[in-house]
Amino acid sequence: MEGGKIRRIHFVEFNARINTLGSLGPPIFTKYGSLLLASIMSEKGYDVRYFLEGTSTMDFSVLSDADALCLPVFAPALNKVREFAGRVLRERPGIPVILGGPQVCYFPETVLDRCTYAVRCEGDEALPRLVERLNSGGDVRDIAGISYLSNGKAVHNPDCVPPEIPKTIPDVTLIEGFDRAKPRIRGLHTVINTLQTTRGCRFRCKFCPVHRLFQGVFRNRDMDSIIADIRKRMPYNDHFFVVDNDFCSDRKNARALLERIIREDLGAQFVIFERHEIGRDREMLDLLHRAGVRIIIMGVESLLDKSLKAFNKRQTHEEVVSSIRNITDAGMNVLSTFVLGYDEDTPQSAEELIGFVTKYHLILNLFILHDLEEDETKDLLIPLNRRFMTHYAGTAPGDLSFWDYMTGSFVSYFPKRMKPSTLQRLIFHINDRSFSHWNILQDVFSPDLFRSFFGIAVGYGMKRVNRNLRRFAEKGYLDYLEEIEQGLYDGQEVLREEKLASLKGLPLPPRVREFTDTPYYRVHTTMALIPALLRYAFVRKDLKAGAGLPGRKGERSELRVSQGNPRA
Repeated sequence: MEGGKIRRIHFVEFNARINTLGSLGPPIFTKYGSLLLASIMSEKGYDVRYFLEGTSTMDFSVLSDADALCLPVFAPALNKVREFAGRVLRERPGIPVILGGPQVCYFPETVLDRCTYAVRCEGDEALPRLVERLNSGGDVRDIAGISYLSNGKAVHNPDCVPPEIPKTIPDVTLIEGFDRAKPRIRGLHTVINTLQTTRGCRFRCKFCPVHRLFQGVFRNRDMDSIIADIRKRMPYNDHFFVVDNDFCSDRKNARALLERIIREDLGAQFVIFERHEIGRDREMLDLLHRAGVRIIIMGVESLLDKSLKAFNKRQTHEEVVSSIRNITDAGMNVLSTFVLGYDEDTPQSAEELIGFVTKYHLILNLFILHDLEEDETKDLLIPLNRRFMTHYAGTAPGDLSFWDYMTGSFVSYFPKRMKPSTLQRLIFHINDRSFSHWNILQDVFSPDLFRSFFGIAVGYGMKRVNRNLRRFAEKGYLDYLEEIEQGLYDGQEVLREEKLASLKGLPLPPRVREFTDTPYYRVHTTMALIPALLRYAFVRKDLKAGAGLPGRKGERSELRVSQGNPRA
């Protein structure tokens, strides 16, 4: 720091230790919130550099000229951040190290020994205020939303008032190495555009962390800034992943935004999150399709009404099925998210889930149930005594290596009606069946061109992810699960609660050094390219013949091809 002032701020973002998304040239895909904060600080005149693992040079010496370091933390990357931050504190003891992100929001105690300050929940206002206060030498006790150690004791300032969504546009050019990583050929995108139009969620599904992260407050972003955001980032990629938890939660505002996108003919395509209720509004579905929405991510979560009620999803199986049909009839695709491992789930649930996904031709995103609540007084989905975390605290309270496995793909508790190892294998089994070659290749002949390309890419991508997760688990984690579950389940794989009550602790899971699948990417990429090229050959043939391609049911739509990038 020059004269004790913070002028140069470096943001450093690490991938999960178990990283299954390796590639020939890793896509530029940052956490939306951390890049937004970096852009806000840049607008305020600070010299900001953003280091993204996989894109930027992460050599420690490169970071030596920073006056302050900011690191986003999410569970699977916790220990990588802790190791890096610990080194910074040892080798540059005077530099402020500021941590934020979901992990900090829920479990600030896991980072306070490796940082100067922790920013909980939303940092749009807290971070600039903190840096300004550090520059002025003032007291930080009145800055809402931060935690820190004082005389060895944790201090948690009151939560901040949820701010309005900033008009700032996240600036990917702040990322070190961006110029080297950006695509040379249009259509071969390495920048994944993320977009935020709203923040927060009006609902409170029990397993979902969003309510705590945004304090249950829903807000709309300024519409002009949304349009400017889309226009500015179109040159990088005309496809946008919208990070809103429920895009159409404010139906009136969403309608106005969609109408403006249509009116201004932006030419972008979108992936959005929606609840099942959107399927009842055919007018809104039509607007979504016309505005360029091609995929709706819907939280189906379970096929059992009893489980949905326990999750507080406020939906039934029948309502979900009806919505899926209406969405697909409107010309859009459904990416369905499921959680597996609740008390009502059994091995039979896996076959039912596979049948459901196949029947409705859904794109599947499957997670193992996680429940972040820690309050014993609440009706918890996963009681505290059934969580591995609880037992680790009894045997190795200072070891946080188990957080490496908190990816949503590894079992971290004792299910009620099946062994942990059984649940772990079911995840692999469902993905194997759902992303079979046959299911993926059906997309080659889909009348929906976007679905054709996206389905092939996602299908083989998920096939790759699942294969490598299985390989990783078979190297030690499955053996570990089989070891710790011994004697805790009867012959029908029902948990013996009395045995669990007498459990004194658990050994820690196998240590994770680093796991990426980069060497295997070439094979799967080639497999994805073959059907994609076949599909493109059909498209070119239709174009030369002057034929249109079928769009929604009963309609014909023209195919647009822009600079070599086919779009539906």
